[in-house]
Amino acid sequence: MRTIIMLLLSASASLAVSACTAQAFCSKEQECDDKREDDDPSVCVAAFNREINTLRANKEDECQQLADATLALRACQASLDCDDFQEADLGQKCDDELDDFKRANDDARSGNEFQCNSFD
Repeated sequence: MRTIIMLLLSASASLAVSACTAQAFCSKEQECDDKREDDDPSVCVAAFNREINTLRANKEDECQQLADATLALRACQASLDCDDFQEADLGQKCDDELDDFKRANDDARSGNEFQCNSFD
């Protein structure tokens, strides 16, 4: 019973982190691009959460690591000013997170196919 409670608490915490990161990232994206429509942040949050939830639904460690790395990178991006946010290299302010994301993405794509999909 204790294990089940711990798993539920962990899942709840994971969802909360994902939701907060999604909102922060999508709000920053809206702030930094004045050409976006008013509904874009809501659409962005839904797509962001769907991506993380899909990764979390896969049992492979590579998928969990990619979800973690994605959240860390997006949280870092959300903390940037708009000038750095819009630069391809993020003003070199999220280098560690970007390296971790690239490594996790490469691991998830080992071989010829993506290991973390919703069709397994």
